[in-house]
Amino acid sequence: MLRAHATLWFEIVTTHEDFARVMQELARSGAAQLEAKPLDGAQPVLPKLGPFFEEYGEMQKRYGAIWPPANPDAHASLENPEAVLDNTIETLQNWAQQADPLIATQQALTTTRSDLKMIEMLVSNSGSGFPIPPSSEAENNLLSHTVYFIFDSDSFEPTTEGVISVNILSPNGVFVIAIAEPDVMTSFVTEMKARKAVFVPIPNFLGSDPEQHAQQVGDQLVQNAASLQAVSDELAALADEFHLGDVLARITVLKWLYDNRGEVQATTRTTRITGWTTSTGSGTIREKLDEAGVNYVISVAPTADRDNAPMVLQNPFWLKAFEFFPRMLGVPARGEADPSIVTALIATVMFGYMFGDVGQGAVLIGVGLLMKKSVPLLTLLIPGGIAAMIFGVLFGSVFSRDDILTPLWLHPLDEPITVLLVAVLMGVGFLFVGIALDLLQALWQRKGIKWVRSNGGIVLTYVSILLAYWQPLVLWGLPAGVVWSLVGARDADNKFTPMAAAVALGEHLETLMRLLVSSVSFSRVGAFALAHAGLSTAIVGIAETAGSVGFWIVLLFGNALIIGLEGLVTGIQTTRLVLFEFFTRFFHAGGREFHPLSFPNNHSSLNEGNTS
Repeated sequence: MLRAHATLWFEIVTTHEDFARVMQELARSGAAQLEAKPLDGAQPVLPKLGPFFEEYGEMQKRYGAIWPPANPDAHASLENPEAVLDNTIETLQNWAQQADPLIATQQALTTTRSDLKMIEMLVSNSGSGFPIPPSSEAENNLLSHTVYFIFDSDSFEPTTEGVISVNILSPNGVFVIAIAEPDVMTSFVTEMKARKAVFVPIPNFLGSDPEQHAQQVGDQLVQNAASLQAVSDELAALADEFHLGDVLARITVLKWLYDNRGEVQATTRTTRITGWTTSTGSGTIREKLDEAGVNYVISVAPTADRDNAPMVLQNPFWLKAFEFFPRMLGVPARGEADPSIVTALIATVMFGYMFGDVGQGAVLIGVGLLMKKSVPLLTLLIPGGIAAMIFGVLFGSVFSRDDILTPLWLHPLDEPITVLLVAVLMGVGFLFVGIALDLLQALWQRKGIKWVRSNGGIVLTYVSILLAYWQPLVLWGLPAGVVWSLVGARDADNKFTPMAAAVALGEHLETLMRLLVSSVSFSRVGAFALAHAGLSTAIVGIAETAGSVGFWIVLLFGNALIIGLEGLVTGIQTTRLVLFEFFTRFFHAGGREFHPLSFPNNHSSLNEGNTS
């Protein structure tokens, strides 16, 4: 648990026919991260898929909005991708041939519906209905009338001379109804196009009685909706006839194989798949491949002998949530500690110290238990709530009240200096844990002597300053620590030089200053404990002035405020202290995380089957 584990290099050689199944079984195992290894004379993998996806991309642009979603329950395991590809292309082409007339009808109906909606808005905002009935053919020879709609406007006066216009205001803009001689109307239309106005075609079904216009438009909208539904039903039936959801599911898997082809090398007769797996993952991979009955040969490195190997944090389930802290910075490299288990102790203690209350801690535990599946990060509330309850017993606080439980230690507001001092001493202890982990990492990396030479003097100086309050004689450690750092100074060639000594002195002073500042920073743990106690006391005081019923109401909402607001602030402060005061002592996050191969969305667990 304390040490991150490096993954092992594996190589699999299989036939071209079994390549797709091997890839899918590797994804099912969840234990393989692919990484290509250069191979002389390598040939393209799945060369036919490139042109297909170019064609498919164009079809998706045209038909994507009409296609049903890929069926996640389809039998999408592919033994022969190219055979499936040929069948897929033929199916899509046949579907498109029958679907195109329906799509054209659907688009025409949609356009008609948009026009009807515009007419409906015009009629509903014109008071007594559309004021100008459709003109007869004879009238059109003398006068022309037209309707335009201008968005986000409340009035319009045409600049074209000889035009009589009426504005009808609507919530989204203004309708402009214009009458003019045909020649003048041509200029007016040009003016409206310049204003980016929308032409509103007046349908022939509108009668001469304006009172009937709303009913007429409504009837047409109902008919249009029925026609659209009928076309949609025909398209859905056509999709079912061609099993389009299953086809799109297979295309998803084909795309997944195509996207991962860069991590695979092929020769004339075989395909080689290389990458990384965990110490236990190789057994899972073999088990999955054996169950699939594919032809393969696998070799796994006996030890993690590569510095660039992805790293795995192998912690029990109760520590998984605390991996959140190191993962914010990265993952440990080889020879670096996994701080999850130490962070579990430090973060929990600090949170509990700042949020000490038995009742409020119990609420946090309940929220964590309730929300851990939907929001895994909130699992941290469970140990945090337990720590809050423990410190609540020590502080004698239950739902902000200090008259229910006698404190086993002290009430924070009674001894604020003690609360602050203990917080600082606690922080110093955490810093020494970080220093110890840094030394341990140096020993793992066989750099223990170098660490002692470079950091031993700094630690001696730091300890001397801390102990000087109780025993002034230990101040001799200050000059001794500086001399230690100067004597241990080395340049890039591992030689002592005056320049190396000057650099060592600067680093000594800088690191010592950062240690002292970090030590003082932990006083904020005590400050937040005092703030929590002060706010709790204030809420109880207000509640006591609110009467018998008001007391419980104020106490309820006050505790809710503390749990929500202070819980968030305390969590932020805990995270800050862990990342920027504790982790900076040893955690470099120089590794790369292990990302196992996985299926695309909707196919996280492909069914067994053969669609070739």
